[in-house]
This record gives sequence, structure tokens and C-alpha cells, in this order.
Amino acid sequence: MALITANGLRMHFGGPLLLDGVNVKVEPGARIGLIGRNGTGKSTLLKLLAGRLEPTDGSVARQSGARVAYQAQELLFEPGRTVFQEMQRAFEAETARERELRNLEQALATEQDEQTRGRLLREYEALQAEQEQAGVYDVDRRIESVLSSLGLPESAWHQPMDGFSGGERNVIGLARALLGDPDVLLLDEPTNHLDMEGVEWFIDFVRKSKAAILMVSHNRHLLDAVGKEIWELRGARVTPWTGNYSDFQRQKAEALARQERQYKAQQRLIARIEFQARRLRDMANAYDDPAQAKRAKSMLKRIERMDKVERPDDKDRTFGASMSGGNRHGRIALSVKDFSFAYGERVLFDKACLEIEFGDRVCLVGSNGSGKSTLFHEILEHGGWDNHTLRLGKSVKVGDYSQLRENLDPAETLEDWAVRTTRLPPKQAVLLLHRFLFTREDLPRPIGSLSGGEKSRLQLARLVHEKVNFLMLDEPTNHLDIQACEQLEEMLQDFEGTLFVISHDRYFLDKLVDRVVEVKDRQLVDHPMRFAPWWRQKVDSGEFGRHTALRDRHTEAEGKQDARKAFEDRRTRQRELNRLRNRYRDLEARITELEDRIRDMEQRLEGAYAPGHDPAQAEALLGDLQSGRTELQKLYEDWETVAAALED
Repeated sequence: MALITANGLRMHFGGPLLLDGVNVKVEPGARIGLIGRNGTGKSTLLKLLAGRLEPTDGSVARQSGARVAYQAQELLFEPGRTVFQEMQRAFEAETARERELRNLEQALATEQDEQTRGRLLREYEALQAEQEQAGVYDVDRRIESVLSSLGLPESAWHQPMDGFSGGERNVIGLARALLGDPDVLLLDEPTNHLDMEGVEWFIDFVRKSKAAILMVSHNRHLLDAVGKEIWELRGARVTPWTGNYSDFQRQKAEALARQERQYKAQQRLIARIEFQARRLRDMANAYDDPAQAKRAKSMLKRIERMDKVERPDDKDRTFGASMSGGNRHGRIALSVKDFSFAYGERVLFDKACLEIEFGDRVCLVGSNGSGKSTLFHEILEHGGWDNHTLRLGKSVKVGDYSQLRENLDPAETLEDWAVRTTRLPPKQAVLLLHRFLFTREDLPRPIGSLSGGEKSRLQLARLVHEKVNFLMLDEPTNHLDIQACEQLEEMLQDFEGTLFVISHDRYFLDKLVDRVVEVKDRQLVDHPMRFAPWWRQKVDSGEFGRHTALRDRHTEAEGKQDARKAFEDRRTRQRELNRLRNRYRDLEARITELEDRIRDMEQRLEGAYAPGHDPAQAEALLGDLQSGRTELQKLYEDWETVAAALED
């Protein structure tokens, strides 16, 4: 039985429909990734399933007694509450039972009546059993384990929530959701602010969890690692796809190609039927034959009754811009020599050194709080040709992308920002915004009203305009949807300058970088290799201490058995598909050949009825023509049956 069922969901906030007739189910053990363009309603659907919003129309039913935990992108909390106190909210039921146990203990200590004492003791024992089953005596250790695994240092556990950034609060909200031991986890971008070790721990957690999990995520590595189903939200509808993200990409490409073939085949069939109908109408008019006119009308009605195949919509809106155009700089892009930095007594770097040359594609990695963004900030603030510690090449033109988007004024409109930042005439500045998918209706919006993804697109627009030759990108994919991530990757692959990037997006790094620099022991450790082999090396060496990668042999055996069964199923389907394709091609050839024969007989029949010709020959030709048309009609029907089977 489904844990959550949504029927006919429609949702809007006074404008266009975000959701229109959505029917979905979250089954026990589900591992679902919800994907789609920013602004299409993914977070809204999650809130509806969590009961945080009421739909405009339709219904959401939750299984009786099912515990649902929801993690939003922005955590709501009471001012002054510490991180640990926030975590303890996940155990409110257990805390209430603990208070009741203390009350029962006091009552037992003072109660004199034996019958009443017996009843109180039975209540106490039952409540104590519930408490032990819930693991309440292990609460503090569970909280500490999850916070550590997600990368939040112990020094932060008893600090007030007010002092944390939005990204840190996102991690805290995720920790609270995971601690509740729910039946269903509804997660909105759970790994957006986790470092790589945190992401790997989360993947391990999801694999072992008994809860059904539905998560909005743009992390393609995560969706590949744990996804069993992908829900694609597009055009206010949800399309479910079986498998992980890579399976979804393959299946969708195949479905679009199949739809394109079916659309073209149906259009060819319609053209044939229309041609035959015209021919019958012409003959009916020429020979005053009502039967032929009736058949022509019947053929046209057949077109009307067809289930029309829509032309596939596979054209996503893309950025109309390129990162190319910056002039080449000299050999040295950046030289870091004996760089030291500390916050009070906390030392981040101690005489660290690094050199980046023109054309290098380098990623800077390290745990959260290790100093990656601090190094970027110091380079941007103080780097220059005359700074011997943080030296930038003399002809280097730096373009930076800040994950915190500190250079955006929330009160400024998009149009004013574009004109001020680019110093272009208003028309050209607006054209730049259009190239990054902003519409005319967006121009008067204040920047403070934009989503994270929209603010990210603004930064990309600025970088394209500046024509830089050294890009420093701090978490560029954090707020972009998957399509925008892929477009950014294409832009950066064409970029001819130097790339220095901080990112936890493994898909992004696998595609773009050829060198890894690790912040480790207050130094910058250079690894002249691509990201994937470096990561494998780190995992194999056992350096990661926050998660384990133990394999369940039983699960592994089941996986092999499932793989064998899937292989046999695919082979059976492929044999049937090949048979249908051969039948389809054979019917196409026979239809074409018979259509040519019928056209030839029609031309000969016109001459056979002319004066001086043998009427018996004309009658024989007419009989052959009618037989040919009957056979053609049967071939059309067979062709439609095979086409439908291919579609299935």
C-alpha cells in the first residue's frame, strides 16, 4: 500500500498552473529523484505531499500512522535555539514520554493504594518499553553522529542557530529530518551544501535507510548512486521513469526518438489516406459514383478518429552565449607562495604554495571550513602582479563567481543591474539578459525576489560580458537546475582560458578539470590527475573517516540476480522488437509497391473505357483494381497494428 498518494493535483498561486492533473504515489522503499527546470513547481509538489500546502484542486492521502519528515531549503527555527536543541526537536515524542515516566515515578513514590500502584506500574513498564524501542537513551550519540557525518564541527553544536549561514542551516535541517526515523523522507536539495564526504555519507545512509525517500535534487551523481525512479516535472505534469538518472537520460532519448518516428510514420499514413480520398473524390465526380464519394468521406473520418501522435517537444531553452572571447594571458595565471591565513587562533593556511599556468583546469577540494572560499576571497581582494604572495599574471583578467552572490543588491531591478554592471545601452543590456533566459516581464523585478538559480544566471551573464581569461568559480552549479548545469558545462568546455573552480558536483568536475588541488593540513597539495582517479584513490586509501563503504553481500547477490533477469528480459524484448521492425519494413515495401500498381491500373482503366476498346478488358481491370484496393486497405490495417506494437 502506498505511503502517500496524490490524485489530480492542480496548483497555482494566482498565475499560470504549476501542477495540472498530477497523479503520483510514494511506495514503501521508494528512492525517487524529482527533477525539472527551476520554477516548474518541484518544491511546491514536495510541500503538497508533506501537507505544508493545500492544493488548488485534487487530493493528497497519507497512510494512517505513517511518519513523514520534510526538509525544506530554508529552515525555520525559534530565535536563540542552539543546533543541539534544534536536533532534539526530532525526538519530541520521546521527550514527552520521558516527562510522563518522571511523573509516573513521582506518583509511584507517593501512592499508598496497592491497586492504584499496580495500574501505575503497568503504565510505567509499557511506557518504558516504548521508550527503549525508540532508542531514546541513545539520543545524544545519534545527534552527534549525524552532525559529524554531515560535516558540522563539534564546536558549532551548542551555538545559536541565528549565527549560521543559509547553507549551514540547510545542513542542520537535513540532519533533523534524518534523525526522526520517519517512514517517508521528503527532501528538497539535501546535498546542496554538503562537502564530498558528506555527500558520500548521505548516499550510504540512503542505501541503508528503510524509509521511502523522495528528493528534489540536481546532483546527478547522487541520483545515479541511489535513484530507483526519476520523476520529471515538465509542463505542469509529472512523468515517471524507472531507474537512476543515467537510465532516465537513455530512456528519454529513446522515447523522443520513438515518438519522432511514430509522428513521421503517422504523417505519412495521413498523407496516403488523404491522397487516396482525393483520388476517390475525383473518380466519384468523374463517373458520378456516390459509392466512391462515400468511401472517400469514410477515409477522411478515419483520420479524424486517429489518436494523433504529437510532434516531440525536445527543444529546451538554452543560454544564447559563450564564454570565449577573452585574450590569452601569459604563462603564469596564479602563483601562491608562502601564503598563511588565520581566523584568530584558528590557522587555515601555513606557508601554502601553488602555481597555475595558462589553460590549466584546476579544482580546489577540501572539507567544509578548510579555507577554500577564503583562499578565493583573498586572491580576488589582494591578488595582483605586485603581490609576491598572491601573484596574478600581468595580463590576467579575472572573472569570479561567488556562491554567496555578495555583489548583488536585493533592491536593484534586473534591468538596472544589467545596465550598471555591463555599462551597455539599455537595449543591449536587456538583450544580454534575454540570452540567459530572462523575459521582458522579469526586467522590473528586484534582485531580492529572484531564486538562487536566477541569481546564478545573472552572474554567468556578467562573466560572458566581461570576456575574461581566468575564471574563478565558487560552487557555480549549486542553484542551477540540471539543464542549466549541462549548458554551463558546454560553455566552460569551449572556454579557452584558465579555470580554477570550487565544486562538490562530481559530474561537473569529471567533465571539466584535469588537475586536483586539495586543502590538507593547512597546505595546498597538488594532484596532477583528473578528478575521478583522484577520488578513487582517496576512497581506496581509506582516508575518509565520516562514512563507511561496507557492502552487503546479500544485497550484492540480489543485485546480480536482478541484473541477470533484466538482461534476459531485455534480450526477449529485443528479439520481439527486431521481428516487429522487419514486419514493419516489409509492410512499408508492399504498400509502396501496391500503391504504384493501383495508380497504373487507374490510368489504364481510364483508357479502357474509351470508345473502340474492349469492354470485357475494362471490366477485368476494374475487378483487379477493386481487389488491389481491398488488399491495400488490409495492408494499411496491418501496418497500423505493427506500428502500435512497436510503440508499446
